[in-house]
Amino acid sequence: MALGFFDGVHLGHQSLLKQTKRIAEKNNLKFTAMTFDPHPNEVIKWEKDLRYLTPLALKIERMAAFGVDKLFVIKFNLSLASLQPSDFIKQYVLGLQAKHIVVGFDFTFGNKAQGNVDYLQKVSKNNAFDVTVISKQAHNGEKISSTLIRKIVRDGDVHLVPYYMGHQFEVKGFVYISNRHKHEKKKKSEIHIENKYILPAPGVYSVEIKNGNKACQGVFIRYGSSKRNDEISGQIIEMLKGGVAEELTVKFLNKIPFGSMPEYSSNFKEVIK
Repeated sequence: MALGFFDGVHLGHQSLLKQTKRIAEKNNLKFTAMTFDPHPNEVIKWEKDLRYLTPLALKIERMAAFGVDKLFVIKFNLSLASLQPSDFIKQYVLGLQAKHIVVGFDFTFGNKAQGNVDYLQKVSKNNAFDVTVISKQAHNGEKISSTLIRKIVRDGDVHLVPYYMGHQFEVKGFVYISNRHKHEKKKKSEIHIENKYILPAPGVYSVEIKNGNKACQGVFIRYGSSKRNDEISGQIIEMLKGGVAEELTVKFLNKIPFGSMPEYSSNFKEVIK
């Protein structure tokens, strides 16, 4: 069983999950994983506005795509946070009859993060489970971590994300196209991103837009202001039917310099006044 929070299911997580899968297949066991919701910082540090690379629904989707047979989603609350490491193992490792635990080198658990990989390895010697620890995964000398990737996205450097996640950063959202004349096409529309996604810095971004089995290149205008909703444009937006809400998946490719798209600069000046 793989243990971790897995926000982003980034390349470090993927290495851990691949090893877990190999161990499960070799020993004819189910490939299982355990994650938590919400993020511990929301509970322990009261970071109620915390944003995610992969909110829970998308994380579940990614884990399933990776071949996880069974995913345990444990509610993180003060009761769980206060568990002693020995009680955590009793309840969530031995209690689930896990035969082999796979964790990252910096995995911690239990009250005040007292449990760590050394503790896990020590306890496993007297119990019916083994432990594998995955070493640090890095890019350009920096540890691949959810914290680092969230900063990269917040800074607007979305073109760097594939080096850490293995693919572009993406979000899911909804657009609503109002009813219009038969031959009228709307070039852009407000987009409402689902709750809990972290979003890039204000700016104009080149994106890939998906709606069902259709995809196209487009532009995402991130205002980052309560005065104005973000906007998106692309061929798919122009062709959507009016009067219904449509779900889109938006992959961020790169930030477009204002100098190359002067038509958007006046919009930003109005919004940030």
